[in-house]
Amino acid sequence: MADDMGEKEEVKKVGSGRSDGRRGGRGRGRFGKSPGGDWNQAKKTGQRDRNGNKRDAKNGQCDLEVSLQEELMSGGLRVRGRRAQVSINHLLQFQLPEIERQQRTGRKMGRRKNDNGTVVHLHGDSFINANYRLLVDDSCEYEEQGLDPNVLVPQEKIVRVIVPRGQNCPICLAEEPVAPQMVACGHIFCLSCLINFFSVDQVQDKTSYAQKKRLKECPLCGSIVRSSKVKPVLVEEIRADEIPEAGAETCLKLMCKPHGSILPLPVELGVDPLAVGNVPSLDLPQVADYAHTIRCSSSKAIDLFQKDIDGIKTQYEIDKILYNDDGKYYKMAWEDLSDRITKISSQQNDDKPAIEKAMESLDLGVDLKEKYQDSNAFFFYQTSFHSSTRFFLSPLDVKILLSAFHHYSDFPENLQITVENVNYGSILTPEMINRYKYFGHLPFGTEIAFIEVDWRDNPILPKEVYQQFNTELKQRRRKLSIKKQKEDKQKLSYQKRLEREHAEFYKRENGEPLTSQEAHALTALADDYLLDSLPSPSHDSSPERTLNPDRRTHNERTIWGTSIPVIPDEKSSRENQEFEAMLLQRMQQDNEPNEAPKNGKKGNKKKGKVMLFSNTHRNL
Repeated sequence: MADDMGEKEEVKKVGSGRSDGRRGGRGRGRFGKSPGGDWNQAKKTGQRDRNGNKRDAKNGQCDLEVSLQEELMSGGLRVRGRRAQVSINHLLQFQLPEIERQQRTGRKMGRRKNDNGTVVHLHGDSFINANYRLLVDDSCEYEEQGLDPNVLVPQEKIVRVIVPRGQNCPICLAEEPVAPQMVACGHIFCLSCLINFFSVDQVQDKTSYAQKKRLKECPLCGSIVRSSKVKPVLVEEIRADEIPEAGAETCLKLMCKPHGSILPLPVELGVDPLAVGNVPSLDLPQVADYAHTIRCSSSKAIDLFQKDIDGIKTQYEIDKILYNDDGKYYKMAWEDLSDRITKISSQQNDDKPAIEKAMESLDLGVDLKEKYQDSNAFFFYQTSFHSSTRFFLSPLDVKILLSAFHHYSDFPENLQITVENVNYGSILTPEMINRYKYFGHLPFGTEIAFIEVDWRDNPILPKEVYQQFNTELKQRRRKLSIKKQKEDKQKLSYQKRLEREHAEFYKRENGEPLTSQEAHALTALADDYLLDSLPSPSHDSSPERTLNPDRRTHNERTIWGTSIPVIPDEKSSRENQEFEAMLLQRMQQDNEPNEAPKNGKKGNKKKGKVMLFSNTHRNL
């Protein structure tokens, strides 16, 4: 009986991992070499113990974990290696810090944030919606887009994305992409180039463990692009004189946007925006030029695809002659366009009723100033309607006109002005729309530029009104002058610093280390020779300048085509002259007629070899 009790007590000690041989296991650094090690292994595998009784593996695993924890806490387990020397006890008491929430007060602390400081993140379809106009299928009503311009048009309803001319294909580098297509990030490619891009598989290095990318990335920005998100593009012309510039004259049109409409139209056009609708038809060019979303009929869509096919065939003939191109991807491109034409033709309806309905809605001759007032419509000035940047009159100039005409609706229909400045960099945000209500027809993220008017010698503005705002106009003109002077000064300083660095570099490469006096003179030379457009009256612009009484500089042309000042070294010059004389003498000897060979034998005269040496003397 005593033996049984002793055996149970021994098993209990071994099972808890606290046997008498616990300290003895430190030398080996391994757990399980205690008297109970074999029995612990039996617990893991579910085998039998010393007495032949089968142990439960699940209970044995729990007991083993408890034993390991006790060994770790008591220090009985020792592990070798560098990791064992790093203490991680601080992780046992790790707690996440409490989040300190600041109580918001009515008064903002620190600098007041500008409305333009709000960041608007645009990506994918939202970027395209904010920067380009859209041709959409005329089979839908687009009521949601008529209420909110930020609601995106579904991918399958977009017929074309209207972009200004000047977009190049980044794959073939064509100035005008053939059958242009736009990917999700907004970059434009030729259709044949895009098909080639999607068909090429990624080259996987056999020695690399990196996984092969499943999705394609834009070669310009790295965004994920998919063939299902590609949109056809319609390129439109933008005249250079449409973009307002400082010092040039431009014409602003008075726009009328009734409340509840997102289609502003010029007052001089005489068309009611509510009668036309928020999404006009492309068959009404007088109205479509001012709309963001335009309906496109099936017949017009087919004509556009047919033009793309003609462009692809023409480009294929050119590449076949010039580069002997087999036309694989060109054929795939026009087959894809032919399938699109077939799909549209199968769903095509009679477009004549839609065109007739659009022409009936175009009621010309409506006096918008009589029909709409400041209470039920917005009146504002705008220009350059085909540009992705929207140009509006600055708030101060609007305030001046309001003081002169008392009502927005009484503003002149056309405002011929001289542009004093154009302020770029404003992005439409919700805060800006709350401040300027007439921006409500534009989506968030649209780039806006404000035009500042030079009211001097402008007959539209009365003199008393000009005198009233003379102080503000002078202050604005003064800020503009200070800004330009600051920019010119920074540009001039950067150019001088760049030219001085180049001059010092060339000097170090061609001559001796400079003393302080020579470095000062070299800086003056750099200003004279390398900044010809900015002459300094205090420096002489002669080709030679005296650095020391016995030493003069001259200019030499480098292999890069630049002119640098060089101080001649007398010793080096004398050696160069001797070398040139020796080389000239050797060349004259080679040109002399060969002597007759002796004993009637033809002698093979070996050509002389000239060994060239280069030696640069530097005084340290």
